[in-house]
Formats: sequence, C-alpha cells, structure tokens
Amino acid sequence: MSIYDKDLLSGLDKIETAIERLRFNCKNKKVLCAFSGGKDSQACYHLLKDAEISFEAQYSITRFEPPELMQFIRDNYPDVTFRRAYRRSLVEEIGDNGLPNRWFRWCCDAKHRKTLGFDIAVIGIRSAESPRRKANWRTFGRKKDGSWYGCPIFDWSDADVWEYLNGKGLPHCCLYDEGFRRIGCVCCPLVPSRMRADASRWPKTAAMLYRGHCKNWDKAVAAGEKTTRGKFYRMLEWGTARAAFEHWLDTGMTIKAQKQTDDEPCLFAGTGFSESDGLTPDVGDEP
Repeated sequence: MSIYDKDLLSGLDKIETAIERLRFNCKNKKVLCAFSGGKDSQACYHLLKDAEISFEAQYSITRFEPPELMQFIRDNYPDVTFRRAYRRSLVEEIGDNGLPNRWFRWCCDAKHRKTLGFDIAVIGIRSAESPRRKANWRTFGRKKDGSWYGCPIFDWSDADVWEYLNGKGLPHCCLYDEGFRRIGCVCCPLVPSRMRADASRWPKTAAMLYRGHCKNWDKAVAAGEKTTRGKFYRMLEWGTARAAFEHWLDTGMTIKAQKQTDDEPCLFAGTGFSESDGLTPDVGDEP
C-alpha cells in the first residue's frame, strides 16, 4: 500500500492527512520541530515545510552522538539549532554520576527538560515503533510539563517514511546504509547488544566514557567504598575499573547482579522528549 493512496473516508492520502494535522494544530502558533537527524524527524521537518508552517528546528545535544549524524545535520539542515542541554563535560558527569544504565539514565535528564518559548513541539513518534508508543502517544497531546506536542506521522510505517523521503529525493544519514535501523546515542545502555560494537565503531567516545568511569571508580574508592547512604559500591566487586567497564559494554550495567533485559532502543535522542511525555490529550483542550 502506497503513502499516496487515498483514504476512502477522508479522500486524503497520508501526506495530505499529516499536513492537515499540522495546519490544524500549529497554525498561528510558535512551533518547535524536535529534530534528531533521523528519518522520522526529517519527515516532520519537511511536512512542516509542505504545510507552510513557520517553525524552528532544534537538536538537543547529548554528547553521545555519532559524529556522522552531527555532520549530516550540519551539511543538510544548516538551519537546525544545536541546543546544549548540559553544563559540564561528559567525563565530569560520569565521574560524579557513574556510567548511565537502564534504570538510571541521567544522560537523558537535561535534554528532556521543557524548551521554553514555544506553543507546541512537533515530534516524529510513530505507533509502529513499539506497543508502548502505540498505547501512550497520540497525534496530538500534552506533556507532563504542560507543553503541547503533535505527532503528524503517528500512523505511518517505516515504509511510509522512506517512501515520503525518497519521493522528495532527500538525503539521509549514512548510518542507515550501514545497517542501522535506528540512529541514537553511542553505547546506549538500552541496547546492550550494540554497545561493544559501538565502542569499536567510535573509539574516541568509548575512551571518554572510560575516563569518566575511572574517575567515578576512584571517587568510590576514596569514599571508603561506601555511598553517602552507607551502602557498598557494588561495581567495586569487579576488582578493577576496566573489568567493570567491560561488563557494562556487554550488559549496560556495572554491577554483577542484574535483571536480564531485551533491547529497547531510546527513540528520543536529540529531540528533547522522553517516553513519559506521551499522554492522552484532554478532550476539548487547545494549545
């Protein structure tokens, strides 16, 4: 089924429907395009252009970005603003907080803070990405912080997105051509099956992660191997910082005891959003 096929009830194809959604929800409003450089945010960016909606596109830097992604954005989307959602270096952050893991992803906190000055944010969330997104998100809704969001391609498939982008002759990040289905942070602990490959693919990022980890390890040892709550730093069970780091690359965790988990990629890198932002909109409310 093509993205250009007309719906029997509305008489519109999927592109026309997405454009109508944007015009209805974004007209005469200050619009933010939450841009990640991935194919879905690209689609939203160009749909806003098609809808003739004035907007500003922003990428929230995480410091875990693949350099190929950053270069792609700079080369092809020079109007995108890079928002620095942090104040300290990556090494300093890890030195204080430890390596991020599945249940403590401090790396996401800063970039998910509300971006002030906009009435509504447009984001490329799609129901086909996961059952959780299908259940939690809508084409239009309100975040917990009170800001509004729109998901114009919520009912699009992967094939729909590619058909739209390729139909316009648009470029895409080279990482897709290397087999990446989704583009996000390097060594994301939500995808432990890719972490070691990422560390090999981007050794400079891995080196920074290790330097920060060593600082955190030394901090734990200097504290008498006890946390501020008097509990033992469990990562120290590995004996060396290197052993704990190698375990993290395999599992996304620095401690020995852990729950077995499947990959669940974070799809919000660079967008300023998080999974918990998906809420059912209040009927009758307007942004």
